[in-house]
Amino acid sequence: MSPTELPDIRMPAPAVPRDERGVAGRALHGVGWLVGRMLRGLALGIAATGRGVFGALRWLAVSVWRMAGGLWAVMAHVVGALSGRKNGKGTGPAGVMSGTPGASGMAPDFGDASGTGSHGGPTMPPEDADRRSSPFLSMQPPGTPPPASGPPSPRTSPRTPQGPTRPRAPRSGWPLAVRLVLLVALLLGGDIARYAVWPPVAMLAKQNPAITSFMEYRQAQWARQGRGPSYRQTWVGLGNISRNLVLAVTIAEDDKFWRHEGFDLDGMEEAFLRNIEEGRIAAGGSTITQQLAKNLWFTPEKSLSRKVKEAIMAWRLERELSKRRILELYLNVVEWGDGVFGAEAAARHHYGKSAAALTSWEAARLAAVLPNPLRWSPTGTSRGVQVRASIIHSRMERRMGDG
Repeated sequence: MSPTELPDIRMPAPAVPRDERGVAGRALHGVGWLVGRMLRGLALGIAATGRGVFGALRWLAVSVWRMAGGLWAVMAHVVGALSGRKNGKGTGPAGVMSGTPGASGMAPDFGDASGTGSHGGPTMPPEDADRRSSPFLSMQPPGTPPPASGPPSPRTSPRTPQGPTRPRAPRSGWPLAVRLVLLVALLLGGDIARYAVWPPVAMLAKQNPAITSFMEYRQAQWARQGRGPSYRQTWVGLGNISRNLVLAVTIAEDDKFWRHEGFDLDGMEEAFLRNIEEGRIAAGGSTITQQLAKNLWFTPEKSLSRKVKEAIMAWRLERELSKRRILELYLNVVEWGDGVFGAEAAARHHYGKSAAALTSWEAARLAAVLPNPLRWSPTGTSRGVQVRASIIHSRMERRMGDG
């Protein structure tokens, strides 16, 4: 059964006659009914949004329609109660306006003791009439016809309970689809929340990771391709990395690295607008801290949950490590080619020298290929790499001249 086919939960009719509720009681009854409809619409919406944009739009239309119907019902309750009081007339147990003399304050005629009224028909006292009209106070279950006159036959007479019957309680609880959605949301929320305390971050202040999650991801790819787990990486301190490379990487990847606290909101906004313009993921807007979190603990897969986890770990890195240590870790684990990780391995692989000996142009070209190191090469002839490296190098010269 789809979420939209779930039946409405209808509460049993109250045993108190409507004329005793008054305007406030009827208004509260209508408001309660409206709230129930809205909650049911919200529950259906949660289940429907998982089916895509069409499901969300359909839920929105159904919810608006139900809210409008609920408001109309409240207005009808209030207007009906006000008009009834204005005319000085009450309503009977069934909700029908009573114009009999008994409703206007005159004593009703219940006939003589033989059980016949003024029109010759059988009558009953008012308490019996109320009991007969309300299935909750009757000795018989709802829908049971009154017994025929005369002694009933033991074989044909229906068995009646010995006490007053109670209304059957409505089904309670959430629909199955909503329960499943809530369960999945709870599991995802727990998986995301654990990153607030685990894995540990403070240990990275003095300890270098042996292998990162990104390296393991590449090794799994190589295994599927039939290649061995071969990658190059040599750890070096930030003091053993050329100042040219440090400046080039911060300019290319995170120009506000030394000023922000893990997130560049302006850069994220620019990346979002650019992606909207081009209709694709053309820019990420991630800071060096966010990229380090992705390299250490996650994979390149693009998902909302991964971005949330990455943001949590970036926040923790900024709180527990210094900027120099974050940059040192990043320059030692970032990918710079097929199986090449870290600045030292990149300098030796592409230029045959140590990371400390890189020139400004070599550093600019290494920084230029960071967005796609498997496709671009710092020593290649790609026009895009040359243009990007020229922009980075010109900014480096301005910074060095200002310094």
